[in-house]
Amino acid sequence: MIYKQIKYFIITILLIGITPIFYLWGQYKAELNVIQFERESAAKHQLNFSQKEVYSIASELGTSLKLLSDNRVLLEFIQDPSSKNRSLLESLLALTATNYSYISQVRFISVDGKEISRINEDNDKLIIVPINELQDKSNRDYFIYAQTLKADALGFFGIDLEVEHGKVVTPLQPSLRIFTPVEIDNERKGYLFFNLDVYEIVAQVEASLETGYQLEFINEEGYYLASQDKHKTLGHLISERDSYNILIETPELWNKMKAQDVGEFFDNQFFYSFSKITLGGHFDSSSLYLILRSDSSLEATNLDHKLTFIIYEGILAILFIIFISILIARYIAKHRTTSLESQLALAALNGMSAIVITDKNNRIIKVNEEFTRLSGWREDEVLGQPPSMFQSGNHKKDFYSTMWKTIKSEGLWEGEVTNKRKDGSLLTEILRIQAICNNDGKMEYFIASFVDITARKELENRLRDLSEKDSLTQCWNRRKFEHEFSNIIGNGSFTKEMGPSCLAIVDIDHFKRINDKYGHDVGDKVITEVGRILGSESRRSDFVARIGGEEFAIILPNTQLQEAEIILNRLRVAVYLYDDIKVTISGGVTDISNSSEASYKRADLALYESKTAGRNQISCFSSDEMAQIA
Repeated sequence: MIYKQIKYFIITILLIGITPIFYLWGQYKAELNVIQFERESAAKHQLNFSQKEVYSIASELGTSLKLLSDNRVLLEFIQDPSSKNRSLLESLLALTATNYSYISQVRFISVDGKEISRINEDNDKLIIVPINELQDKSNRDYFIYAQTLKADALGFFGIDLEVEHGKVVTPLQPSLRIFTPVEIDNERKGYLFFNLDVYEIVAQVEASLETGYQLEFINEEGYYLASQDKHKTLGHLISERDSYNILIETPELWNKMKAQDVGEFFDNQFFYSFSKITLGGHFDSSSLYLILRSDSSLEATNLDHKLTFIIYEGILAILFIIFISILIARYIAKHRTTSLESQLALAALNGMSAIVITDKNNRIIKVNEEFTRLSGWREDEVLGQPPSMFQSGNHKKDFYSTMWKTIKSEGLWEGEVTNKRKDGSLLTEILRIQAICNNDGKMEYFIASFVDITARKELENRLRDLSEKDSLTQCWNRRKFEHEFSNIIGNGSFTKEMGPSCLAIVDIDHFKRINDKYGHDVGDKVITEVGRILGSESRRSDFVARIGGEEFAIILPNTQLQEAEIILNRLRVAVYLYDDIKVTISGGVTDISNSSEASYKRADLALYESKTAGRNQISCFSSDEMAQIA
């Protein structure tokens, strides 16, 4: 008997032990690969998001620059440069600088290179440069490049230092310039320039990244254009810093960057993800690299935890297999039988999950303790009942029909199911149903085994919400808005056959004053309350998202433009009448056409009209009006 037990033990442990051991080893190797893949995917995602943010900033500024170049106030000043018109122009330029925190200068320069009007932004203060302090920029390389632009073209000039009266400004201020010609009746009258604070742009992009990532701009010679460590930037312009160069610091990374425009690189200290971007134009300095750098030890704690868990899991699995093998060996040695009852008992012993056994009429005849622990149902409460008593209602009849067709044709079904516990709560399972046939091949019993994945599903749902919700207002975030807006454009939801849809952009009036006067805590409270009011007062079908600091976007599906204007005015009044915060909002609304950029631009123009008309109002700009203007 002992010899037989040893023999059956060896055979059993080989049969049931090899697969789990190889499985756990595979899990161990796979976990290493998954962590590396997740790291690369996360870095790519963050880099793509940073790149989109940079392009978005450039596009937004380009649109604003073009609108400003066609503005009536500027054109009237060019034709009549009176004191009144100059004052109006300076107010318009100051308003533009206020709207974008990363604009350090707004200038109108004549065709001969002399500054006509200029607004400086310094420590959140706007300074109108007196006429006698305006400078001649005709010899600057960016002005020479601007003269080569065609009408309505945008120019980008790569990052370099600010120079005033022929001297480099201190502390050093690296700037990126964007400009466009201004023409009247095909005659060039001058150029509009935006000087952009590169550190402010980097700070804004980094603020939207996950913790642990550092963004850097690199030129095509390997020098740092922008970085959190400002002391190593602009080595190509400052001789004391010429040693700060990717080519010198990390030559392997630089070789890879020169060989390909997008990629990753890993060394013992850092993980890099890079991408080459071109802001536009034909000037050499319009191209640069974005580099995201993260510490190589970011995932170390998580890595150790997961791999340690697999090792402990493997030890427990081996001990369990030994224990089960001993029981099975003793059982086989004492009870060598081929009866169907013995097969069912062996299947139950082999199981490591919750188990439900039903007869050919699909009535429950046996459950195990794990089933009772997970579901809350005792065995005496479910005996004789059909498994349909556990249905949650989350699945349609077709789901169960397909399940049983598969079982009857293949004898096996596996999949994810949501059932209901005894207390009414939902239980998400990975379920496996296997048919047991008699000697004639007829199905006599069904063994269902499952494991509980409810916590994992809840975690996935929470992570999905975190990636799509704005943390301050709990409205949808910009990424979710762009996805939803793209779906509407892609599905043709704006067409007459599908029903019209509208887009509104809402902005909190004088929000910068609130931040400056009361602080960011009060500013955050105002944004939170406005977001809450927009969400609660809008319709259930409307999509409300926070897309910028104090800017919100609302998608109104199946809504005519006139009806959308009424809804937006109702939201405006709700904010105005709310006692806890004394603010107003302005908005622009348009119908959605087959171009997302055109639709967004019309809504932005309508918002601009509301702002310039006195704020606390809603303006409309339809696609038909745009077509007439075009």
